[in-house]
Amino acid sequence: MKLHRKRLVTAILSTCCLALGGCQFGSKDRYAPIIAAPQLVRSEILGYSVLNRPIELITVGAGTEKVLIIATIHGNEDAGTPLVERLLDELRVRPSLLADRTVLIVPVANPDGYALRTRGNASGIDLNRNFPASNRINNEIHGEGGLTEPESTILHDLILTQGPTHIVTIHQPLYCLDYDGPGEDIAKHMGRFCSLPVKKLGSRPGSLGSFAGVEQKIPIITMELAKEDSDLTDTELWTQYGYALLAAITYPELPY
Repeated sequence: MKLHRKRLVTAILSTCCLALGGCQFGSKDRYAPIIAAPQLVRSEILGYSVLNRPIELITVGAGTEKVLIIATIHGNEDAGTPLVERLLDELRVRPSLLADRTVLIVPVANPDGYALRTRGNASGIDLNRNFPASNRINNEIHGEGGLTEPESTILHDLILTQGPTHIVTIHQPLYCLDYDGPGEDIAKHMGRFCSLPVKKLGSRPGSLGSFAGVEQKIPIITMELAKEDSDLTDTELWTQYGYALLAAITYPELPY
């Protein structure tokens, strides 16, 4: 995978130390604790894909307002994965952005599709049409029912368990900021910090937007990047879209 595990683990550990003022190397008090407060960053495995690849959740912060960010639910729309990796770097050096906030990040929601370079998962199911929304269509591509796939079930359960304030998903290639449910104001706020235009594309059958946005009334914004953005470096992606992603976290405040 493009997500560099060694770099990611280093970033997580560094965030813990910086955000907490812990890891008190060289402290004058020889009896001072190494960690002065509860750990603010953690990584956990939510479950496994059809081919038994782990689906990871990275949690940053401990505030009451929760923002869920999901990348690469379609395996061949993968620019979101290095973008959220760079987001972790940014939160590491700017822990003030986490005041009263928790950021929940799923870097690769469809690890089999990511590895196979396919839109669907290893069973050929489009995970973003496999949610139990009332407008879903049962077929061999969307699944013969809602939540037939382990990957969509993991995301469904995560949303119901965590109750995020709002959700951001990162897709390609329609180049816009789409929204479902009561997400228009957040989309417009994000649009102030990138060139993506705000467009209402409509809720797709059995999509995450239909389930979480329309039926659960959770604001959900879909960052539709360009197709060619998969060829960009994480630095190039961050230059184009980073502050829009931060704006989703700090909404309604500025991402500075």
